Amino acid sequence: MTKPYSNLTELLEASVTRYASRLALRTPSAQGYDEWTYARLWRDVRQVAGRLHDCGVASGDMVGVLSESRAAWAISDFAVTSLGACVVPVYPSLPAGQIQYIVAHAGMKGMFVQNEAQLAKLLAIPEEQIPSLRFLVLYDDDIHPTTRAEAARRWVLYDFSEWLNAADAWTEEAWLRHVRAVGQEQLATIVYTSGTTGTPKGVMLSHDNLLSNVEGIQQYVKLYPDDVSLSYLPLSHIFERTAGLLIPLAAGSLIVYSRGIADVPEEFRTVAPTTFTTVPRLLEKVHEQVLKRMADAPGWQRSLFQQAVVAGTRARVQGQAVPSWRLRLYDKLVFSKIHEAVGGRMRMVVVGGAPMPRYVGEFFTAAGLTVVEGYGMTETSPVVCVNPPDAVRLGTAGKVLPNVEVKIAEDGEILVRGPSVTRGYYRNEEATREAFTEDGFLRTGDIGELSADGYLKITDRKKNLLILSTGKNVTPAPIEAEILRSPYIDQVLLVGHGYKFVSAIVVPNEPAVREWLIAQGRPGVPRERWRHDEALQAFLLHEVEEAVKSFARFEQPKKIIIAEPFTVENGMLTPTLKVRARQVLDAYREDIEALYTSAAAAQEIAASHDH
Repeated sequence: MTKPYSNLTELLEASVTRYASRLALRTPSAQGYDEWTYARLWRDVRQVAGRLHDCGVASGDMVGVLSESRAAWAISDFAVTSLGACVVPVYPSLPAGQIQYIVAHAGMKGMFVQNEAQLAKLLAIPEEQIPSLRFLVLYDDDIHPTTRAEAARRWVLYDFSEWLNAADAWTEEAWLRHVRAVGQEQLATIVYTSGTTGTPKGVMLSHDNLLSNVEGIQQYVKLYPDDVSLSYLPLSHIFERTAGLLIPLAAGSLIVYSRGIADVPEEFRTVAPTTFTTVPRLLEKVHEQVLKRMADAPGWQRSLFQQAVVAGTRARVQGQAVPSWRLRLYDKLVFSKIHEAVGGRMRMVVVGGAPMPRYVGEFFTAAGLTVVEGYGMTETSPVVCVNPPDAVRLGTAGKVLPNVEVKIAEDGEILVRGPSVTRGYYRNEEATREAFTEDGFLRTGDIGELSADGYLKITDRKKNLLILSTGKNVTPAPIEAEILRSPYIDQVLLVGHGYKFVSAIVVPNEPAVREWLIAQGRPGVPRERWRHDEALQAFLLHEVEEAVKSFARFEQPKKIIIAEPFTVENGMLTPTLKVRARQVLDAYREDIEALYTSAAAAQEIAASHDH
């Protein structure tokens, strides 16, 4: 199929032509918000592209972006790719050591840097370890003079604001000569996978890969010029870059950048978005807060809420007949408060990055909020499938995009082929060979099922499968999802590979557990003693046991380990907030061994399991 654009800049150009005076971007500032119309965005992209050209950036060069999401990120992205150069995003949460690997491996010539904190990370890297880096462009102006002077001894420094405010660097005609020379097969970005194990791999994505994904998504999920998107996820993540940047701009709609995750509840009210891209955990938190408020509400309110959820589930999830007047009443008295909490205009919430627990989707669907779950990976630009808003099938990751081919291997692995699939990993031929089958399908590493009408269901990660010493196989994902329904448990990882029974490493929800301790008359128990608190162990184990009753006996965790929070900083979460199982297992190896080598306990549990 012939695409209407040869590159990403031409996609933006089409929207600029149609919607020049409409707002494209809004980003937080000290005064409130700075705003870009499509015309101003086009001018600023050209301006930055001209300055990059003056710095010697040419087709095939690598330029990094080390920043939280903001309008400057988007402008830099389009400016770099308009020259045929390649954007290498770097998660702002990464420490200096991991940044060093990406800068060096990609061979970056320059980098856009958000602020002093990010600049300090680069300064912490010995100069000889990143020899290719020649210049930095600073987004924030308030860099301490000492820090700036130290950086200036190593690199040529520029201020992004000066680039935007200076006289035009290029005529549009001169710039467009470069733009027209950028072909679909030109590399647009290298995204280094955070990876739950091993060294990060640089996924190469071309203009064609990203344009193909935009084209495929638009077949199922429509955005319009009147839509307003609230963006809080990192643009370093390909999910937000495609679904939260390219898709809205292609539609001529407005993107409002968040001040941060803590500000999202207030921004729902002030921005009143119509669309929102998120990871499931945020929706889980909202659901937990609603249930907590209801638990503290008067009995008549709890009863009304429960009746509303039952009626909404029957009508909107199960498709059963419910009197329309009754549903309207519940919408007005109960569900309207949920809609108001997300701004009152929310047309669609797009969920990706991790599997969404089915109960979360069912709850928001019952409340009349359209939640569209999708599935993909960095290597697929990223969307493989998505639930069309008018044909949502809860419990699935959606319908395979029309320009993507999916098949299930004999061992259950999902295989993907199509124009949005990467050509491979940068400077890593071995990993590239291992990633593809002989007939060109990408091995996703995920296990799943494909329905006859093209809906894909993800059951687990291939490498996550626990094989017990009894020979039984345990798929952790659905079990972990049920455990996370407990308001007292924030994170969980199932263990038991090679052992007789399954156990769980759980991270308590600190506020909820503190309330429980107060109710027990033990308010002063410090956090560091929770791991060894027998009463808390018993309570959380009971929470786990209640959550997994519907699973087979051999799948149910028999013991738990109370852990400290998994975070990006301690290396137990990836920047995309996936649990690094290997790091968690290494950190709690002694606890795991002690748990399983307690002979008496093991025999007792094994005996109960056998019966």
